[in-house]
Amino acid sequence: MITNIYIVVCVVVWAYINFISHDDKYDTAMRLGGFYMPAIYENNEYWRFITCHFIHIDFFHLLMNMYAMYVLGSSFEYILGTVGYLYLIIVSMIISMLITYISTQMHESSYYTLTIGASGVVYGFFGAMIALGILVRGPYLSWLMSSLYVILINLVYTFINRDISKTGHIGGLVGGIVAVVFLLLIGFI
Repeated sequence: MITNIYIVVCVVVWAYINFISHDDKYDTAMRLGGFYMPAIYENNEYWRFITCHFIHIDFFHLLMNMYAMYVLGSSFEYILGTVGYLYLIIVSMIISMLITYISTQMHESSYYTLTIGASGVVYGFFGAMIALGILVRGPYLSWLMSSLYVILINLVYTFINRDISKTGHIGGLVGGIVAVVFLLLIGFI
């Protein structure tokens, strides 16, 4: 259910940006909550750490993220239940953008970069798969091994494509690992 709601929200926001708003698409994405350091740093708009994950401009970007969200999100929603799944999503979102935030403080060139998309959450799922496969093993290890090539292809693509937020993707991956480790430590899994 949460996966479906997430997908619907992303599709509605994408449709608004592309078919309803008559403003520049990037300006609209920024106005709707894209991760943009000047707005965060100067106006304290920290809610952008979350809202940016629901915004897509390009159809292919939306399609790939929503496909991954549907396939992996549905699995994690079943495995973790509503509370654990929401926790995984939120931790992945926050750590994804926290690492991006820290990076923009260290690298002035990325200060004016607009970061959007659900990739941080998708990479959070990848991180959760890695943590479950290594720490819990059993069927999770089989799941990880059968998906390892997809994770590796996505990581390689992250580093060769100039238009991808490397910090957002790696941050999401770290977020997924952190979320699962915490859930294991408290006995949730």
